[in-house]
Amino acid sequence: MTRLNSGTYKVMVLMLTVIGSLGLSAAANAERGMGKGGMHCGQGMYGACWKDTLTDKQRNTLAKIKLEHMKVQVPIKTKIKTIKVDLALLVTADKPATAAINKKIDELTKLKNAKMKEKYRYIAAKREVLNAEQRVLFDMKVIKKAMKGKQKGHYRH
Repeated sequence: MTRLNSGTYKVMVLMLTVIGSLGLSAAANAERGMGKGGMHCGQGMYGACWKDTLTDKQRNTLAKIKLEHMKVQVPIKTKIKTIKVDLALLVTADKPATAAINKKIDELTKLKNAKMKEKYRYIAAKREVLNAEQRVLFDMKVIKKAMKGKQKGHYRH
């Protein structure tokens, strides 16, 4: 049997300690419901999530509001993607037509404007369904998301 020198032994102990602590923290996060992307609704310093306090009637109303929202948003998102492809083709042409590019950009900004208006109409409609306590939690979530901004490459909820 070979003997380990003290340097190798210390490195192995350190590695095992790190691996063990990672395993424990992963298990603790799994118990709290943290999976993809960090904190979810219901965890954190504010306690319960507004979604956890909904009645069945509120859930049904919110589901209908979401369906109406999706009926408006999906066609807008589809058109935005199509225009982005058209723009890419126009820009990469042998002789890019500036007037055509500008026209597509104008179309794109109108659609993004409509998408944003619908998004905030939807948030306001959801808020109307909630009671005073739920609104406080909902408002904190809305403000927190606004402060965070759009994070590319991260899991979004």
